[in-house]
Formats: sequence, structure tokens, C-alpha cells
Amino acid sequence: MQTTEAVYNDELLFAMQQRNLVYNDNFLNYSNKTINTIVTYNHPDGWVYRDSGSGGQVGYDPASSSCLIKKSTGTAVMTFTQALNEFPRWQQTIPGKKVSAAAVIQVPGSAGCTVTFSLFDGMDTSSKTFFFNGGEQKEIRVSLDVSEVATTLVVSIESSTSDAVLYISRVYANIGSIALENLPCMVAGTIGERKQYISTEIPPATELSLCNASIELSPAYSRLNSYLNGKFGTGANGYSLLPDMRGYFSRAWNNGAATDPDAANRTALGKGTVTGDHTGTVEEDQFKEHDHQLQFDLTGQIPAGPAAPMPSINKAFVSNTGKRGGAETRGKNIAELYTMKWA
Repeated sequence: MQTTEAVYNDELLFAMQQRNLVYNDNFLNYSNKTINTIVTYNHPDGWVYRDSGSGGQVGYDPASSSCLIKKSTGTAVMTFTQALNEFPRWQQTIPGKKVSAAAVIQVPGSAGCTVTFSLFDGMDTSSKTFFFNGGEQKEIRVSLDVSEVATTLVVSIESSTSDAVLYISRVYANIGSIALENLPCMVAGTIGERKQYISTEIPPATELSLCNASIELSPAYSRLNSYLNGKFGTGANGYSLLPDMRGYFSRAWNNGAATDPDAANRTALGKGTVTGDHTGTVEEDQFKEHDHQLQFDLTGQIPAGPAAPMPSINKAFVSNTGKRGGAETRGKNIAELYTMKWA
């Protein structure tokens, strides 16, 4: 019979071979932040924040390198969640296994609050609820034996304490009985990253094609939806639309330079609402303003006498050159498949 220490070592060794199921676990990515006179961070990539009350806020606290959540006034429940199962073939990886998760949370100031941390697999929930005194930091850990017929796996932080303030510095989870902080993420790279391929028309399993008519994301892509945040419009169900990039060239963002003289007049792609000098906007094709010389001689004389009249040039009328070219202005190019990473 194994000793307690031997069992722990076996569990630790097993956990060390896993991957972190939480994307953006340390809240480094805030693609939705806006920079004007101040920086507004909004929600972190990959996470879904909901608070139906009044005055709720989500953002980032640079001083503590944490996700900052200010709970609304009243007893409405604030939820901060991420679907951990959003990767290909998760049904062969997670169901029937034990998953452990941890969250490092601090409550600043003097007011305390109640926080619930949980894992949910569509069938069962494992949760712990703690009261935080003002200024207190805790690491909350939960484990869940995921059902064989699990329909999802969601990690969640909730609070119903009026005006509570939470600093969340880390949330991580992995298969096994021990949640380890420094495992490599299940997502290799950045969700929302655009890629391109020259030798295939079929996107990899972790990417979606941008060379199709714009489609609405399904609920199975909540992390990508969090990144897009409706920039190219939303569909009938309220989820973000993928951009339709068929036939477009890419151009580096002008960002206030004089390189793109019409940047202020750029239009939205698809059903989006973002216009002007911003990423994801569109310019239609055009020629740079120019003219062409028409070479002719105005010094010639028309013979007099019985000869038939000779044609002359009337400068009061406009002449056009003969048509040349095709249906568009373009450089030499190669068609490629553009994709966007979702897992």
C-alpha cells in the first residue's frame, strides 16, 4: 500500500504532464482595451463577464497585475467565467477525468465580501464559498470528477456582495488532483491571431476560415467571441460575426501617419461599426488622382480652295484616351487562405 507521500508524488508527477486548461490565466491579454486620454481595459480576452446590476465594472489593475472587478450595487450575481473545453476533441480528453482548479483573489480596502469559485461540467458542480475580509488574499482550490457525459467544463468566480471589489491575479486548472500554476497552456499561441496558408484551402482544427461569407460564431467559441467583441458585427443570437476577407489585400494600420492619406474615411467591414483609422476597416480600390497628355499640333493650316474641308481640333471639347486594363487595379499576387485562431 502506497504511503500518503507516495500517492501525492504520483499525483504531482501526473499533473506535471498536463496542460493548463485556462487561457489568459494571468490576464496579460486585453485586446478590447481602448487608449484615448485614458486607458479603458474592458474584459480580458477569453473571459465572459456578466453583471446585470447597476455600476458593475471589469478591467485591469496595473499596480497588482490583476483583473479588476467592481461588483454592481445590489444583490445581482456577478459571474466571471471561461469555458475550458473549447479545444478540438475535448470529449476524448476531459470526460471521466478529475480536473482541479485554483484562483488567487484579493479583496482590497476595508470592506469584505463573499466569493464563490466553482467548476461545472453541464451535469455537476464543485464549488467553494469564502468570505474575504478587507485586504485579505486567498487561493481557492476546487476539484471535480468530470462526468463521462459532460457537455462542457466551465470555471467560474461569482459574488453577490453589493459594491464588492476583487483583484483576480491568477486562475489555472488542469487534469489531475493537483492544480499546478506554471503548466503550459492548452492553447498554443493567441486566440484571435490571424494566419495564412498558401498550399491548402482547409483550415487547421484550431482555426476558422476567413475566406467564406461572414458567419455568426456559435456558443462553442466563447473565447474567440470575447476577443472579437462584435467588432465586425453581431448575428441574430448576439454572437460576433467572423470577418469576410475574401479577395482583400492586407495593409498595415496607418495609426496617424501620413502614409494612408484617406485613413479617416475608411469604412467598416461587413456589419461592423468601426470606421476611420482603426484596424479591421476597409478601403475600396481607386486610382491616385492624375492626368494624361494628349499630343497634337495646333499650328497646322487647313488648305483653302475647292478641296474638301479637313478635320481640325476644337479645344472646347474633351477627348478621352482609348481604354486599357481590366476589372481592377492590382499588383502581382498569390491567393492565400486566411484563418483566425480559436483554440
